[in-house]
Amino acid sequence: MRFIVKILLVILLNALVFWMLDTKIFLDKFTIAGAVEGYFFVAVIFGLLNMFIKPILNIITLPFRILTLGLLGIGINALMLWILEHSVNFLEMFNTQVEIKGLFTYFLAGIILSALNTLFNWLRS
Repeated sequence: MRFIVKILLVILLNALVFWMLDTKIFLDKFTIAGAVEGYFFVAVIFGLLNMFIKPILNIITLPFRILTLGLLGIGINALMLWILEHSVNFLEMFNTQVEIKGLFTYFLAGIILSALNTLFNWLRS
């Protein structure tokens, strides 16, 4: 039961983060087109990608992450957002479209996403 509540809380917090990124508080070139359920759909897809794809990327790039003192993690977060954008746009569910313009926006959105998720995890503990 606690596991399900934890998963739902992570989805809710990620949806909140994606809403914050979409409201142009941080970035102008990050857009999620869709209603409220679109944020939850993007959060679910992002959670699934982080669960299945990101650990594989982390293992493959481990030597380079050590050499760059972890800075490659920012690039991996940007890659995850690129995969998220193409996955959501490919699935076309809930009339949701994600549009991220520019390489700098991918990197900055990855940093903001990581920082806000770390803050939420710190507050949740």
